[in-house]
Amino acid sequence: MRRIYTLCFISLFMCLGNSLFACSSDFSCSYGESCVKEPYKSRGVCMKTVDKYGIRTFDAPRSSSVGPRMNNDGCNFTTDCPIGFKCQRSTKVCVKR
Repeated sequence: MRRIYTLCFISLFMCLGNSLFACSSDFSCSYGESCVKEPYKSRGVCMKTVDKYGIRTFDAPRSSSVGPRMNNDGCNFTTDCPIGFKCQRSTKVCVKR
């Protein structure tokens, strides 16, 4: 029985992967991901990067992602985002629907 619980935990861990862990910069994320932080926070979540059409991009890590996000710029409403995206108000970034 203990082995079944261990296997379930490992399976859950593998499915969720990086979403369980916070990042401190783009350098802590996989290639093609960016560390997205809430305004004035130093920890965030790795998200895949796409262009305004939703096509995957593989940009190099940004050196400006190190340290806290010291601005409150970004979207406030879904109308601030391109078609097919919605505004995630906690992080003030547009995410693909």
